[in-house]
Amino acid sequence: MLDILRRQAGRFQCPKCGQSLADCRLEMVVQQDEQSLVKVTCAHCQDARLIAVALAAEAPSAPVIEVRDQPMEELGAPITADDVLDVRLALAGHEGDLAALLR
Repeated sequence: MLDILRRQAGRFQCPKCGQSLADCRLEMVVQQDEQSLVKVTCAHCQDARLIAVALAAEAPSAPVIEVRDQPMEELGAPITADDVLDVRLALAGHEGDLAALLR
C-alpha cells in the first residue's frame, strides 16, 4: 500500500505550503482489509495529515484516495485500530443516506 502511495505522492501538493509531496514521509496508522489510514508528513514544512485510502475492488492497482485536510495536532488523541473498527461496525448497521448519517 505504501509503495503505491509513494509512487502517487508527487501528483499531490501540501495543503499548507503548496510544495510537492513527492518526498513526503508516509506512515501506516491502521490497515483493515482494503482500507487504510496513512499519516503523510510534508518534507518541506513538516505538516502532518491523515489520509484514508481504499483500494477499489474493480481495479486493485488504482487506489481511491480521500484526503482529510486537517492538521494532525487538531485531531486530538491518535486514532487507534479499535476506533476504526468501532466506526466500521457503526456504519455497517446504518440504514439511510449520507445526510441522515451526518445529522
